[in-house]
Amino acid sequence: MINIRSKNVLVLIVEVEGDDPQKVIDELSEKLNLNFFSEKGEVPFLVKPKGEVRKEVLQRVIDFLVEKGFTPLLTSEGEVKKSSPQPVEKTIDLDKFIGNSVRIINKTLRAGQIVEHPGDVLVIGDVNPGAEIRAAGNVIVLGELRGIAWAGYPGNKEAVIIALKMKPQQLRIGNIFAPGEGIEDRDSKPKVAKVIEDGDYYEIEIHPLV
Repeated sequence: MINIRSKNVLVLIVEVEGDDPQKVIDELSEKLNLNFFSEKGEVPFLVKPKGEVRKEVLQRVIDFLVEKGFTPLLTSEGEVKKSSPQPVEKTIDLDKFIGNSVRIINKTLRAGQIVEHPGDVLVIGDVNPGAEIRAAGNVIVLGELRGIAWAGYPGNKEAVIIALKMKPQQLRIGNIFAPGEGIEDRDSKPKVAKVIEDGDYYEIEIHPLV
């Protein structure tokens, strides 16, 4: 079974259930309005298994969406995938991303709220000042990140933080810290924060998502 969810932010969230790859792809083709999305340019997507779903089925869904021109948010290295006119094979390492437990928060996080999860955290909404996310995996905010986000908790520097609007109070990836005061989001485009090695030390850099 396929469930497709989206908000005005135009990030496709595909929930996959079932063991027959072809049946899942057929249902996805039937439900997906390709004409609508083709008018919106590059649209990023996330794939989330519902219950026990074989990696083969998830990979078929990923390959199908990439073939249709959608853009996976993360590559096997945990970084944002750049657009490419060439077919992409195995764009996501299922053991590092989709294989992780993904907690979806379908609301805005208010001041004082703390979300902790031993996998990836996806917030469909804003993270207000005073709210905090701590994830062992990646943090993805489909809205404004104005609170605190800690990805790779407590020591995984390969994790990333993605937000449609990046105005955090504080960012942490692994044991690397970045204060929000030095982060300016002038163009209001989706951003990704990741750890970069610079000589003998590490720092968090923020780049456009696509």
